Formats: sequence, C-alpha cells, structure tokens
Amino acid sequence: MNRVEVKINNDSNNLINYDILVEKGIISKTGELVKNILKGTRALIVTDDIVAKLYADTVKESLEKENIITSVCVLENGEANKNIETISNIYSHLAKNELSRKDIIIALGGGVVGDMAGYAAATWMRGIDFVQIPTTLLACVDSSVGGKTGINIKEGKNLVGAFHSPKLVIIDSNTLLSLPKREFNSGMAEVIKHALLFDDALLELIEANCNNNSNLDMDFVLKRNCELKARIVEIDYKEQKERMFLNFGHTIGHSVENAAGYGVLFHGEAVAIGMVYAIEYGIKKGITKDKNLLERTKKILSKFSLPISVPENINLKDAVKLDKKRSDDKINFVFLESIAKPYVDKVNIEDIINE
Repeated sequence: MNRVEVKINNDSNNLINYDILVEKGIISKTGELVKNILKGTRALIVTDDIVAKLYADTVKESLEKENIITSVCVLENGEANKNIETISNIYSHLAKNELSRKDIIIALGGGVVGDMAGYAAATWMRGIDFVQIPTTLLACVDSSVGGKTGINIKEGKNLVGAFHSPKLVIIDSNTLLSLPKREFNSGMAEVIKHALLFDDALLELIEANCNNNSNLDMDFVLKRNCELKARIVEIDYKEQKERMFLNFGHTIGHSVENAAGYGVLFHGEAVAIGMVYAIEYGIKKGITKDKNLLERTKKILSKFSLPISVPENINLKDAVKLDKKRSDDKINFVFLESIAKPYVDKVNIEDIINE
C-alpha cells in the first residue's frame, strides 16, 4: 500500500494529521479503515447518480460489515448541481439519519461530490469528520487533498466554502478504469500542472508516456501528485504564500470555466487553457525565462486532447474581475520562471485582460 502522511499546523497551532492511501482494490476495505477513525456509530455516504451505480454498494457493504450504521445520499451528477440547494439536500439526509458530531460523512465521487460533502461536514453541527474516496483522476490528485471545500453560486465558482481537512483519503486506482477518456484527460491537466510547478522528473515521465497511457504507473503518479500537493498544504494551509502556487492556470482557467457555463468545459480543460495563457503572459512580461516551455507545454497538453487557447466566444473581462483572489484592481497571478520555479506577482486585472 502506498501511504502519504499529511501533517498540518493550523492557525490554532493544532495538528491536523491524516493519511492518503493509494492501492488497487482498497475501496473494498473502506469499512475496516473507517472503523479505526470513527468516534460514533453512523456514516452517510454522499455520492452521485453515476458513481452510486458503480461503487456505493461496495462501500456500504464494507461499512456495514464493521457494524457501522450506513445511509446513502445520492446527488445528481454535474457541476451545475454544486449549489446551496444540493447542500440543503445533504443536510436533510444527515438529519433524517440522525448523524451526530461523533459520526462521519464519506465523500464517494469526483471533485463536485468531495467539495459538497466536505462543506456539509464542515458546517453540520459546526463540524464533523469526513473521509474522501475520490473516483476521478482530478479529485485524486487535487480536490481530495488539502481541505478546501465549497459550493458555487450564480456569481462565481467556489465563492462559498470552508477549510475542513478529511480524516482519511482512500484512493483506489481501479476506479479510474471506469472514467471516460475526456474525464481522465481532464484530470491529467492537474497532474501536468503539479509536474510543471514542482517536479521535472514527473513531467519527463508523462512526456515519455503521452502516446500510451497504459505504460503509466498510475499508483506512482497518484502517490507522487499527492506528495507534491500535501507538502505545499502542510507549509501553507490557508493559502497565504506557497499554496498560491497551486493556482497556476486557475486565474484564467476559472474565468474561462465560469464564462463558458458550468459543465461546458471540464475543470482540467479550463486549467490547461489557463496554464498556456500564464506561460505566454510570463514570456511577454519577461518573467518566464525558459522560452521552450510554451511549446513543450502545448505539446504535452495536446497529447491528452486538452485545449490550449481561450475559446473565441468567451469574453474574460467580467469573469476575471469576479475572481475571489482579487484585491482592489490587482490579483495574485502565478507565473513559471522555468519548470519547478513558480513565481507569484500581483498584476493589474486590466493588464491580464489586455494581453
């Protein structure tokens, strides 16, 4: 079993300590793993209508085998459902099934399910424990690690949320086999992002296997990505400095994703566009020194059928101005000087838009 230990000191100087476990078939061991951390007797599985058909019974049976009273809340799949109404639905299930502060929520699904289940856990009775079981590549390497939870409102993505770390992350790489190719490729955008930010060797490994994904050791890729993100989260839990690096590609990416309409572009596709835009912008400003980086990045992204330019029908101006990282007329923007050398600078919003 591949294990990544996460140790975070929060603002109250309390240690947040949890494990990320990566192993083929581990989802069937959920019950015995959850039993070790559960203080109460009940669990609510939060999943969506697609994932429920694939894995909900396996997880529920595993929990019930350990005498954990288990109920299931099935949500409608899709980013458009990551909203206040869906959170209210989760609260209703928690109340109906009498989950107390000692009980636990299990997020079974992709990033949307993880964000909503995590936010429900952060706010139900002022905070209860939860476990992440991500079933998409994007959720495995990004949203399940780090403790960010949230929902969307009509004015923008993730504008409502809380920091609430899981007690455990269970990653079964076999779940990735059921992903549509487009969704797998979307997740690879975040894998590529982490490699560009922190690990040239990982980027070279991806490049060497671009034409044949079956040659990629996904357990290694998953573990390495979780290690990279976990180390950043450990030193900067509340995104005051180093964690800002993880927003590489996200300023423009979130704007494009928001402007296109929820679900039109996958998150990873929008981030791919944002990364290319950030490198181009960095070259124009003289920050990105590696002039080969742009073409190298475009080539890797294109191998995974990811978009590399802002769609012509999207106007970024209003969407960028809504970005939650904005301060007055400036925004923190993540550049790459070169591979594994990220750099954050405050830039004028108008400067970004006019590039």
